[in-house]
Amino acid sequence: MICYQCGNTLGAGRLCLRCGADVSIYKKIVRISNSYYNTGLEKARMRDLTGAIEALSKSLQFDKKNIPARNLLGLIYYELGEFVEALCQWVVSKNLQPEDNLANQYLEQVQGDKSGLENMNQAVKKFNLALEYAQNDSEDLAIIQLRGVISQYPKMIKAYQLLALLYIRENDYSKAGRILKHALQIDRGNTYCLKYIREVKGKATRPKAKQASYLEQQIAQQASNEVIVPKYSEKPRVLLMTLGMLLGLAIAVSAYFFLIRPSAQQAENVRWNQTMISYAEKLSGKDAEINSLNSQVETLTSERDAMAAQMEQYIGEDGTLTNYDRLLVAYSHYFKEEWGELVSAFTGINPSAADFEAFMASYNQLKEFIERDGMLEKIFSSGKALADSYKYDDAIAEFQSCLDLNKDYDPAIYYMGFCYEAKQDEAKAAEYFNDLVNRFPQSEYYSLAKRRVG
Repeated sequence: MICYQCGNTLGAGRLCLRCGADVSIYKKIVRISNSYYNTGLEKARMRDLTGAIEALSKSLQFDKKNIPARNLLGLIYYELGEFVEALCQWVVSKNLQPEDNLANQYLEQVQGDKSGLENMNQAVKKFNLALEYAQNDSEDLAIIQLRGVISQYPKMIKAYQLLALLYIRENDYSKAGRILKHALQIDRGNTYCLKYIREVKGKATRPKAKQASYLEQQIAQQASNEVIVPKYSEKPRVLLMTLGMLLGLAIAVSAYFFLIRPSAQQAENVRWNQTMISYAEKLSGKDAEINSLNSQVETLTSERDAMAAQMEQYIGEDGTLTNYDRLLVAYSHYFKEEWGELVSAFTGINPSAADFEAFMASYNQLKEFIERDGMLEKIFSSGKALADSYKYDDAIAEFQSCLDLNKDYDPAIYYMGFCYEAKQDEAKAAEYFNDLVNRFPQSEYYSLAKRRVG
């Protein structure tokens, strides 16, 4: 185990031998993280992939630098067809530990298999198309697409789930049951599949009639034995008994006040003094313990503040992991061929926030793709098609992406004004028309903009 403060290998004690940091709590956190990792590994071996994902996610909540847990989580996501999530886990793992990391091999294998990447991309596109068909009540087309997804990538669990739902919607419970059984062979603990298969069984089988129950009656018998007490009478001597009782009472009271009470009072005083001394010693010990705890609290508070400052460099507004997330979002739009969203996501990335080779390589690859000839025209054509379909808000987003790439792209400036004019936002439209007239007198849209601003 490595010290979180200085990187030294820790021993069995509660302090780091190099920097003297208290690592007892840190060791507990790492042990809890490793325990969840072992649970996730065991569930993965049993094909309970959903349970494994839950255990590994908890492991990473306790220790985000648990490299084996993060790599295994990526493998499980990849097994279930969640390609983007798998790549995300491996990229983060590689940057946390660049050397001696299995994530490097996984990424190289995925990136080196061009046909495999293309199959992944096609499977995701088909699944998205099937989902769109299902939302638009085109169940037959959705089923055809999902069958193609399963034949192309037989372990995409979401495809099985959606196909089973479509069969259930068509009341074809036998096919739905078979699909769900195949899905559970991939992931035995998948919550949704188990829920759907219970629904299918409830529809496909007739509930059995309840057997009649009967009331067992028990009779408890109680036997009581009468005890006969013999009665007798005796004539006591009343006066002698009364005098004896009064004399005994007087002797008892005198003995209490003159013999018992003084000794009892003295014993009570001794006990009270001993109790006070004991409480004073305990209070002194508690004061020392409180001072020690306050010192530990101050140390832990300063360590927590230092760790918070370090975490801010990773998860802050412009931190390393934040920019990794933005890069992954941009790649997601790239795989889906959503060019406008790709440009918007790419412009939010700060390349200087993460000085890692893998990050810069991915960033430069996207940058080269976006700056390639034709990208600007693609986005503009997409926006113009949306404007022609009266989808002005979506068109404005596309034209804004054009201006993010090139603020002097006059066709996008003109159509921004055109869309705002169509939305009856005259002030905003005039802003773009005036900009085009003032800055681009040679533009082919100059006369059109000139007429619109008078």
